[in-house]
Amino acid sequence: MSVTAARAVTLKVLAAVRERHAYLAPVLETQLGRASLSDADHALVTRLARGVIETLGTLDEVIDGRVSKPGAVEPRVRDALRMAAYEILFMRTPARAAVHQGVEAVRRVRPQAAGLANAVLRRIADEAETFPWGDAAADISALARSTGHPVWLAELIADENDFEVARAILEADNAPAPLYLRHNPFRASFDTALEVLREDGAEPFSAPPDAACVVVQNERAAVRGLALAGGYFLVTDAAAQVAPLAVEAKPGMTILDAGAGRGTKTLFLQATAVALGGPARIVSLDVHEFKTKLLRQRMDGLAVPGVEAITGDILDPSAIPTPPGGFDAVLLDAPCTGLGTLRRHPEQRWNVSADDVPRMADLQLKMLSALASLVRPGGHVVYSTCSITRAENDGVVGKFLAESAGNAFRSVSVSSTVPHEWQRHVTSQGWFRSVPEHDGPDGHFVARLMKQVEEG
Repeated sequence: MSVTAARAVTLKVLAAVRERHAYLAPVLETQLGRASLSDADHALVTRLARGVIETLGTLDEVIDGRVSKPGAVEPRVRDALRMAAYEILFMRTPARAAVHQGVEAVRRVRPQAAGLANAVLRRIADEAETFPWGDAAADISALARSTGHPVWLAELIADENDFEVARAILEADNAPAPLYLRHNPFRASFDTALEVLREDGAEPFSAPPDAACVVVQNERAAVRGLALAGGYFLVTDAAAQVAPLAVEAKPGMTILDAGAGRGTKTLFLQATAVALGGPARIVSLDVHEFKTKLLRQRMDGLAVPGVEAITGDILDPSAIPTPPGGFDAVLLDAPCTGLGTLRRHPEQRWNVSADDVPRMADLQLKMLSALASLVRPGGHVVYSTCSITRAENDGVVGKFLAESAGNAFRSVSVSSTVPHEWQRHVTSQGWFRSVPEHDGPDGHFVARLMKQVEEG
């Protein structure tokens, strides 16, 4: 029996991600588009490719523990072993079928390694019954293996929360992320846009944080439909929408969107202001000129008014054109480890190291401190990340407020911009902190810091 069509496509996806250090989603879309597969095989490729990338380090640990020279295993052979090991350990595919398919996959790329593959996979299959080789209900290492996470990350999450919360987060990382969309009022009214989305077959339903957000039941229909292609809605996680809402944009305000990227939050800022009577003046900043150009094109294409896209470095605020007296508001959606969005970016899980957390926190603090000088008295900074680590969130805000650059600022609760059903995510300090949830939002952090007016 030869390798099935679904597994053959999966191996192409794994090779492309590995060789090009690429994101899984576009590679998967390309390979599936080229293949003529049944719906069942389409689903199998998606699950296999995503699952292997998510659990990569765990799979390699298992494989390396059962070969004499781990470094000598050819990359294409390792891809096949990873795929088969994932089926055995995480999908509980019948061992005979998974081992046979793995061996045949290895035989296609390196016939001499077929014997090795057979021995390794049979040993894994023999030991699969007791996987994750410990009590995942009490042992953090076993929990990390059972959910395919680095042990350091599982330990960090457990230390900063508790074991049961950690378990829920790690399990949610392996669940499909809901597809949340936010209405673009510059393209059409909400009712018109919603009707287009329904005609696409997306099956939309209302979702937090407000009336402009929906979640779709039929993701494939939405992705292939006119509503997204035509800009009637934009894709963004529900919790990610809290940050621009917390800015509380109003007509005539001057707002700096620092690190604007593709401008999704820029659009939401302007939509909030326009809904209240007129546009704000928004300066969208990115450090890369090509991204600035793309943002301009995207804002023009989506009919967003009042946006000035500039290239500049957050750490050099003197080069940022600032209105007299300073900006009314600054949104810093800071670069981070992304540990709150791992289910949307499965390749990130094994690319981040424990050392990256303090390194990113140090950069975030420098950025926040630099931007503080651009805010007028009475204005505010909204600081946000898509990380769930305390160092990048509470730690950065706490250090900022304690240093000279933050002495004039105080924390102001974002509770008023958070819907009732999400009030559990508002901390005692008034910050928004969500974690990945099954059928819910990703992990995001938002803090609002007001610059006080000097007396006298």
